[in-house]
Amino acid sequence: MTTDTPAPDDQQNDHGTRTGVIIVVIAVVVGLILLTKGYGSGQSEVSPAGQSSSNTTVVVSTTTTLVANAPASVKVKVVNTTTIPGLATKNRDRLQAAGYTQVSVGDTPNPQEKTTVYYVAGSEGDGQAVATALGLAPEQVLAMPNPPPAELAGATVLVMAGTDLGSSS
Repeated sequence: MTTDTPAPDDQQNDHGTRTGVIIVVIAVVVGLILLTKGYGSGQSEVSPAGQSSSNTTVVVSTTTTLVANAPASVKVKVVNTTTIPGLATKNRDRLQAAGYTQVSVGDTPNPQEKTTVYYVAGSEGDGQAVATALGLAPEQVLAMPNPPPAELAGATVLVMAGTDLGSSS
């Protein structure tokens, strides 16, 4: 009878396999311990003598640029909300000089001092561009309320011209 004894190469392969398995098990255990314990607070625990630690705050600022249509394609209505004669016409002329060719005018009996530029949904960029052409601040541009403060007659931007536009050139 013959007895099977493993060849020396097979014994070395088994030893190498066992060593590899042991290393993997140890690595997994160390990894689990680190995950369980965590990595601390993320701040340095050691400060040089005589120095205090300071916090740094990073502020990220984003600016959104709205897309506006070409001025000649934007329908604008300028409404005089004051008793200043010709205020809507004067500001229509200013807009036409800036390239807005589809500008209608009107009057309303509801007076207001501060000019407001309203835009319909999807036309915020156009509203901002009209306000810029009239020298108005961005905070004077608002979404169109429902119902609109004046008849739009197809306009996507409505300028409710207040007394502040009466004093500008």
